[in-house]
Amino acid sequence: MLSSYFYSEQVVLEPARVQVGDEEVDEYEEFAGVLRMRHALACGLELKAIVERIKRGYSQSSEIVRAESKGAISGRLDIQLYLNRRGTNLSWPRTFPVLIAEATASTPENQLVVDTLRQLVRRLSVAGNLGASAERRYSNSLMRWGREQLHSEPWDGVTPKLTAARLHREAEHRLRKRQTGNEPAYGRFLGWYDQWLFDASRSDPNELENLVDLLLAFPPGDFFCDRVFEIWCLHQVIESFRRCGAVIVDGPRPLSERSNGPICAMDHEGYMSNIWFQRALPTTAARWKYVHSQNPLVGIPDITVIGDDGRRLLIDAKRREVRSPTRSEETYKMLGYLENFGDLFRTTPFCGALCFLSNTDLFTEVAGDRDHRIVLVGAHVDNPTICAFGGRMDTLVSEWLSQGALNGGSEESRNGIN
Repeated sequence: MLSSYFYSEQVVLEPARVQVGDEEVDEYEEFAGVLRMRHALACGLELKAIVERIKRGYSQSSEIVRAESKGAISGRLDIQLYLNRRGTNLSWPRTFPVLIAEATASTPENQLVVDTLRQLVRRLSVAGNLGASAERRYSNSLMRWGREQLHSEPWDGVTPKLTAARLHREAEHRLRKRQTGNEPAYGRFLGWYDQWLFDASRSDPNELENLVDLLLAFPPGDFFCDRVFEIWCLHQVIESFRRCGAVIVDGPRPLSERSNGPICAMDHEGYMSNIWFQRALPTTAARWKYVHSQNPLVGIPDITVIGDDGRRLLIDAKRREVRSPTRSEETYKMLGYLENFGDLFRTTPFCGALCFLSNTDLFTEVAGDRDHRIVLVGAHVDNPTICAFGGRMDTLVSEWLSQGALNGGSEESRNGIN
């Protein structure tokens, strides 16, 4: 799911609002750009040393160019051009149009290097939208280096004439035929290029370690880690449903398609549940509106689970380290969903979860009337072997599923309020 943001440059991400009442924020589109930027940055740090090795012995080929030779013919006479201008050539000493062989660095492998440097600079340009962070400092430095390379020899005289895929194939062919003259450097470059095009969806699962190494090759900023934690919590929720006996009957969808449907549909002994990511609660059920525009106050939990009886499990992921058993600020925000969208919970109890980082085995329950409840659960900061997050989430999901089995289908579900 994480890689679906990352490996396709053609993915179009629709606006996603991630704060209660904030209608302008599209943090997940920005997150997609940061993912690609971080990958480019991690790869680019390796590329610098490779390019320097290539420059010490870059490949060349010969091409025929037109030139003028005065007094004597140096090269091969361009007969057709000579005959065409013979009557008008009155200079002395005589000049002769000639064809000469000239060395050029415009080989397929060098064109691929130039094309890659251009891609690198474009991907890193998103760093300009970031605040002061490790990503921005590294990116700006590497982007300056990339631009300097494109304006220096030999790359300033090389223009890619084919697609990157075609140049890649031709460069591999020339390397196998030992036609580059600098096989060790170009071999490292083509090996690096596989990392540049790394696609987890078509790779061996063991190679996913490469993805982790690339993304964590330098200190991440808070924005990036916040988004990763939300996606990690989504994965944990899906796994909890599976451990409780539910079966995935549809999905999981790529996150880029989250507006088109649920990430996945789960079946637990005939009780169907849809798991949504960044899905807005229906505005038709909102009680509060902006006075100036009369637009409803929106609410978008990070994860929403909707059962076929209309019950909802709302989950928000907050990457904050918690040392006390309570968190009033976030709890009141969760209660805001209940207040603003109370019509959704007239016939079914409200159930919410707040996910934090904690080394204190956080698991706190807040209960209200009509069986409304909110659970605070913590994931261990740095030791997954003693992290109780999965078990705590299993407990919550199991209780939520058991209530669905007792309630059966509801009129809300049949009327399509989901």
